[in-house]
Amino acid sequence: MEINRLKLSVVTLAICILLESIVGEIFLQAIVLGTGFPHVLLGLRYSRKGLSAAMNQTTSKLILLIAASLGILAITYEWDLLTLVFYFGLHHALAETYFGKVQPSVLESWKRGLLVVSIFSSYLFATRADTGMSYSFNATMLAISLTSSSIYLSLFKAKLFDKSKILGFLNNHSWSIIGPSLAIFAIWSPIDWKIIILYHFTFYGLLPLLKKDMVSGAKRKKFWIEGAVWNGLGLLLFLILAVVAIKWNKPSALYIPTQCFLALTYLHITWSFLISPANPEWIKRIVGQGAKTAV
Repeated sequence: MEINRLKLSVVTLAICILLESIVGEIFLQAIVLGTGFPHVLLGLRYSRKGLSAAMNQTTSKLILLIAASLGILAITYEWDLLTLVFYFGLHHALAETYFGKVQPSVLESWKRGLLVVSIFSSYLFATRADTGMSYSFNATMLAISLTSSSIYLSLFKAKLFDKSKILGFLNNHSWSIIGPSLAIFAIWSPIDWKIIILYHFTFYGLLPLLKKDMVSGAKRKKFWIEGAVWNGLGLLLFLILAVVAIKWNKPSALYIPTQCFLALTYLHITWSFLISPANPEWIKRIVGQGAKTAV
């Protein structure tokens, strides 16, 4: 069976949601850490050229310095988690919106911006238990999510009502459907933000399944082996620490790695803004992006 973006997104997200109900909060946290550290560290390894190019620019250096400072705060102050929930949500919305290459135009930029708003507001409403925002804020996010997604989909109604094009559209614009669907599901049951971050790690870790030209030949085999080894070791380590935290009542066994992970995540998201070729033009202008390629 051919794997496409819509199938991989839906299956990955469904597994992550089910996983939480099966393993519980502490083990979900361990799984996020076990896949999160490899995601960040492997991302750093494969982005060396892009980061090196970015570091030639004063703006990029300043932005990374700010991100590093926020990351250090994350190690000490738990309130910093709230800003990271928002920061990651923006990263997630941009990553899903600018997943595929498009011809730049004012109209296309406007459409993509609308999709960013739809995904971001859906995420904020779905993860409202983690943000702790007011009822009126959450209700506004739900309204924005459903309204913006409806407007976005209406712009493509010709494709939605054409049997020969609808599957292609849904595959290329997966989160235009998944985002609002997640928000509607979350009306009855809010989503832990760690589910979305685990989805992100898993989906982008499996990205070569969709983008065959991302890595090829011997590099492709090396990519899968490295991913399996790093994630396997990460999961083993943090699941053991989760058992230690529960059995011997040692919450610090996961607390300290979690705070370090939050700090690294600030840096990871920030350098993706600095080097990713998929960034929208307005982000490239803000960060003075000079890197042309990154993995």
